[in-house]
Amino acid sequence: MLRQFTFGSGDTIPELRLHYRTLGDSASPAVLVLHGTGGPGQQFLNPAFHDALFAPGKLLDAHRHYVILPDGIGHGASSKPSDGLRARFPRYGYQDMVHAQHALVAPRRG
Repeated sequence: MLRQFTFGSGDTIPELRLHYRTLGDSASPAVLVLHGTGGPGQQFLNPAFHDALFAPGKLLDAHRHYVILPDGIGHGASSKPSDGLRARFPRYGYQDMVHAQHALVAPRRG
């Protein structure tokens, strides 16, 4: 949950839910898998992606990497207009998704 999230438009939302799934051990090097499809991160768990990317010996082997698969804003279990705000939900785009995903994984200061 990101509190007081500010969108590129300047609009804010008190709580932005950014849902994600993980594979592997959090002590391993982290990999954030971003995508431009607007779908949930769960799509990467189907055999076509999973077996090609995260299986043992593959590029992002989940035994050697901590893989984070976020749902973009407006998709999957992340915050979206249909959660209740409907037309009052702030306008958002890919830059807002990247900003939110960075806030999810970046060390907090202060």
